[in-house]
Amino acid sequence: MTFTYFDQPARWIGVSDQETRCDLCHQQKPCFDATGFFGEDELAFICPDCLSNGRLYERDSYTCQGDVAELKRQLKSLHPALSKAELDDLADQKTLELEKTTPHLVTWQDWEWPCADGEYARFIGYGSRPFYTKLVGNSDARMLFEKSIYYTLAEESDAEELWEDVPRKLIVDYADSSKYSTLFYVFKSLHSDQIITLWDSD
Repeated sequence: MTFTYFDQPARWIGVSDQETRCDLCHQQKPCFDATGFFGEDELAFICPDCLSNGRLYERDSYTCQGDVAELKRQLKSLHPALSKAELDDLADQKTLELEKTTPHLVTWQDWEWPCADGEYARFIGYGSRPFYTKLVGNSDARMLFEKSIYYTLAEESDAEELWEDVPRKLIVDYADSSKYSTLFYVFKSLHSDQIITLWDSD
């Protein structure tokens, strides 16, 4: 089960324990919960195959919302020779791929999916002190965390204070994440080592 913008979805959001009828292919198989999707078409379950194969392109349903404005800004910086129409088209293609083929990340608040290096970033897990330490190697995990807070949250976030809320134990899966009232969502650029963190609370 491989998705461009979501690493190990079976671990981080889970699939149904029992085989369930996919609303798109109508086969009985392990499925993702689709009740949290956006759009006019309501779905209950979607199987990983239908999601990754782009079956949502057929429906008014999408799993997340991308930070289109920031993506366009980055693309313009990376490709100054492209016209506005070309940049808009490129951003729209990337956004549709994100929103139509990415598993639904369960969060308390709605926020836009972050981007880095002219592309949407990949969700890689829930933030914890051991996880940031693993990502940064021998460097300062706290410094990585503070630098990684996404620009939409940076101004309203006290990074030093937030660090105190970062779990001290590794969050190993979705069930484990339910123990915490504040969660940190960690993303990684598809094209570099850049790490991005978003956070919310219940």
